[in-house]
Amino acid sequence: MSQNDLYSYNAIHYNQLRLLKFLQDGDHISAVLDTFSVGKAIPPYHALSYTWASEATGLTLRAKNMLLDGRWWWIDSLCIDQTNLEERGQQVQLMKQIYRRADQVVVWLGEASSDSDLALDFIEFLNQTVPENNESIMENSNIQRFRRLELDHYHPQWEALTNLLARKWWSRIWTIQEFVLSPNVMFWCGKRTVDRTALCHSLLAGDQCLSVGIRETIPFKCGFNRRRVWMLYMAGKQPGVQTSRSLLALTAYFCFMDATDDRDRLYGLMALSTDSSLLEVDYNLSSQEVYLRFTQAFIARYKSLDIICYASIHSAPSGLLRPSWVPDWRKSNQSLVIPQMVSQSSNPHIGNLRPPMYLDYDPSIYYSASGNRPAVYEFQDSELHVRGVIIDVIDGLAGSENYEFVQSSEWNSQCSDSTCPPMEILTTVCRCLVLDRKDRYLRYYMPTENFMYDFVHLLAPLVKESPFSPPKEFQAWFHRTKDLQIHGHSFESIFRASHQPDTNPAGSAPNVNEWVSDTFWGRFLDIVVRMAFRLMVTRNGCMGMAAEKSRKGDLVCVLFGCSVPVVLRESDGRDSFTLVGECFLDGYMNGLGVEQGRFEERVFCIR
Repeated sequence: MSQNDLYSYNAIHYNQLRLLKFLQDGDHISAVLDTFSVGKAIPPYHALSYTWASEATGLTLRAKNMLLDGRWWWIDSLCIDQTNLEERGQQVQLMKQIYRRADQVVVWLGEASSDSDLALDFIEFLNQTVPENNESIMENSNIQRFRRLELDHYHPQWEALTNLLARKWWSRIWTIQEFVLSPNVMFWCGKRTVDRTALCHSLLAGDQCLSVGIRETIPFKCGFNRRRVWMLYMAGKQPGVQTSRSLLALTAYFCFMDATDDRDRLYGLMALSTDSSLLEVDYNLSSQEVYLRFTQAFIARYKSLDIICYASIHSAPSGLLRPSWVPDWRKSNQSLVIPQMVSQSSNPHIGNLRPPMYLDYDPSIYYSASGNRPAVYEFQDSELHVRGVIIDVIDGLAGSENYEFVQSSEWNSQCSDSTCPPMEILTTVCRCLVLDRKDRYLRYYMPTENFMYDFVHLLAPLVKESPFSPPKEFQAWFHRTKDLQIHGHSFESIFRASHQPDTNPAGSAPNVNEWVSDTFWGRFLDIVVRMAFRLMVTRNGCMGMAAEKSRKGDLVCVLFGCSVPVVLRESDGRDSFTLVGECFLDGYMNGLGVEQGRFEERVFCIR
């Protein structure tokens, strides 16, 4: 069927869907469309998942033989009237039921290629090699098994697997729900097939075989991210296990995927989310209107401003005037499980897509900069009016890869009640660099003794001779930070004055394995390198971490209903502000800033 063929769809109700059956009479192929109610019995059917081929003659499906099997099919381009915006919106709301009820989702990856058979053979081999239980991965026998897979002998197979994952289907945002929701998913490539479980085992193998280099590639990330959300989805089906897949967490994680229509960066993930009722599908709205309504709906339902923190890393393209507090979900370059502090595991409204083995957390460990104060807000067109307090002003900033070092002003000792000992300042800096958390998922406080040991042992070789050389990322950070004045002294001089004993005895070098996330080094990579936070000093001598785009003179504020402090920038000549991003302010992450009478409350107009 071509998009140019004339076919008049009969109207369907919001709780109905169409199914399709292909019929062949000699060389002639016809199709029958029938309508069924979702709440009633539906005949068994398969759902086809594929990428559309836009050609002059219209949509071409090369998998014709697969479709001519006499069964009912659900194919989005044919079962939905694509010219009817209202119907498209209604059918998107039914996607979860459509894919859950399908007997099988058939994924058509395309025709065979020169190395696709090699890739599929390797997938089947890895399926027999990888342990069934994720928790047994670190057993010595399994570690040795993964090390053997890193031998040069397997290089062609890994390359073929990467090429298979590079096919367009894997990068499309709509196909994520198709991968996850159905109880039975089968992949077709040419005449070969492989099931979802085998594919997921091969992805796990790629994640464990570090030296192969596949896990750093975009194709692998497109595949492995699907495995991550599928594992979380399946965990939620276990008795007594509760999982959250907020639309906000899903969107932040998958917005680097491809979408022809930018509205689908939200719409295409709603079937996977546990709070899809936040948003109504309406293709009559522009993408920016959809993003604005989603942000407003989140604030209104949860009385929380946490969603605005995402606007700092998901901002509108240069040259477009958009509200600074509304995340723009157009394509991002990276995918982080914890892209912001408000993604903390204890946040019930957002959460994150951490693996099932890390679902447990201590509910008493959470950022709560505004205490229990709910958001006090008002929407005025594209403006957000909120209540909060100004805590401090940014005075100095360490340099970063994209921004120069900014020196703090001359220290006024009257700002502080006492002079902090060098070791105390050093401990505070360490706490700031890791956001006072031990693990990537922000579930545990920083273990001070262990992290300080590693921090000091990474610093020591930079100020005195040592056989140990810190990683280049840490050396770059020290070079951009060493002159920053903290309480009247440079960071380098503070470290030298801390009178550390021999900090690098034989055999005690810190763990600098970049794939271990619950060490000081793993946290440093997450916060300073991947999230690009900068060490900051305020006028009153506080220390913290600020969004990379922060400037000297920006305000550090606590807004009621926001879990973490934010950086606001006063607009020129107007009584309004621009949101710069979230920040960590040591000592003010648990409600100290909103104690009654400590700071003057005011209204902020954020544009």
